[in-house]
Amino acid sequence: MTASSPAGTRLYGIDSARGLALIGMMAVHILPSRDADESTSLAYLLASGRASALFAVVAGIGLALANGRQNPPHGMALRAARVGVLARVPIIALIGLTLGELDSGVAIILVNYALLFLLSTLGLGWSIRRLLWVAAIWVVVVPVASHFARTLLPETTFLQPNFTALLQPITLLRELLLTGYYPVIPWLGYIWTGLAVGRLDLTSSKVARRLALAGGALAIVSPVVFNLVVGNRLGDLPIQFFGVTPTDSVLYLAVATPHSATPLDLLHTIGTSLFVVGGALLIVRVLGWLAAAGAMTLSLYTIHVLALATRAGIEERPRLLVIHVLVAFVAGWIWAQFVGRGPLEQLLARTSARARAVASTAIPRADRLPP
Repeated sequence: MTASSPAGTRLYGIDSARGLALIGMMAVHILPSRDADESTSLAYLLASGRASALFAVVAGIGLALANGRQNPPHGMALRAARVGVLARVPIIALIGLTLGELDSGVAIILVNYALLFLLSTLGLGWSIRRLLWVAAIWVVVVPVASHFARTLLPETTFLQPNFTALLQPITLLRELLLTGYYPVIPWLGYIWTGLAVGRLDLTSSKVARRLALAGGALAIVSPVVFNLVVGNRLGDLPIQFFGVTPTDSVLYLAVATPHSATPLDLLHTIGTSLFVVGGALLIVRVLGWLAAAGAMTLSLYTIHVLALATRAGIEERPRLLVIHVLVAFVAGWIWAQFVGRGPLEQLLARTSARARAVASTAIPRADRLPP
């Protein structure tokens, strides 16, 4: 098996990276953040903040692969591509709002994900060079702007996006965009990065190696910069596993804790994501078993949250994680062998294809002949 499918239409390495992200998110959802001695658990050290970032970066890669690959769409093709992506947004949001109504203990990411898809349409036609420049500027400037903007906003309530939250539209939108678990505006840096990566020749081993090396360098440099800039100036700063940083000190902009959406956090998690993507493309023969589940993560994520909401097996968390992972990957493999796309992925693909077809055949108003 190579980095791509035999037909050259599907990159199994990308699916494998998405599968690894799913395992990471399951671990963070199920396992405790602290061990018995109050030290940070290994699962959180490895996956907290990194698994969800990997999902977002791979989402950007998937958008590029589905819309031109190395050739960004233009004109009518770009319009059709945007309409196809926009058609997915309400479905993803609806699934997210529904899961948010459940008592699963999970901060559901899907409504944020839907907004990321919505805003991603701005960059679907951009070149690699432009995407890289935007991503580089974005991850440095936007978190700083967000920090100062949040000094003027109420503190977050970590409102769970669900149908009930729709009764507080201003609060919900503020927390989705800037102050919640997964702030969409800073997180667009992941999408721009993923779009740029998806425009590369990902079937090339040289490209995969460069992604892994560049990602590893970014991942290492960010914590080093944090130690140099901040050191002990914040005192005994507790490790934060969710949400943006406080705004009472600009020094918080130099931390790199999970989900903090600071420049160093974004750079670090972009680095870890690129390292995983590049590595998965290089060793797809080893990780190929992840690909089937990685190709239907929306369906498996939904099943995972539904299962957690039952609270079944929650008393033995390590065992529960093993069960969730095994069920996900066995079910993913069986489904891929006998059915194909996951059920929710099939729904999104069909809806997007129909929307693209309509957009491709519609005649722009300016081009219509007068009666």
